[in-house]
Amino acid sequence: MGQTRKRHYDRYTLEFKEQAVRLAGHPNVTAMDIADTLGIHVVMLYRWRMELKNGTLRENKHMKKSAAPPKKVKKRTDPTKAKEDELTKANKRIKALERSLASREEELDILKKAQRFFEKTKR
Repeated sequence: MGQTRKRHYDRYTLEFKEQAVRLAGHPNVTAMDIADTLGIHVVMLYRWRMELKNGTLRENKHMKKSAAPPKKVKKRTDPTKAKEDELTKANKRIKALERSLASREEELDILKKAQRFFEKTKR
């Protein structure tokens, strides 16, 4: 009597499935070409596409979860560097405000001259 061997099934991550469906969605590429390139059967690609459309596409329950991306760690900055950055931002803001003030003062001077001119013409 022969022994039966356990079949090996490939298990794909959710990211892989979604990427395969996205690739198959390109207008100039056939699903058959994508399936051949990825080494999967074209029917499986169609099934994933249908499941994604219905909202039922998910990972296999036996598959190991993919590792979560590492958390972003804020770089510790030197307190003196932070103060210098804050100071440069403040200086930039001061310069912008000074330019704005100079522009307003120039507008006021022009308006005052115009007012004097019109007062002279009324007399």
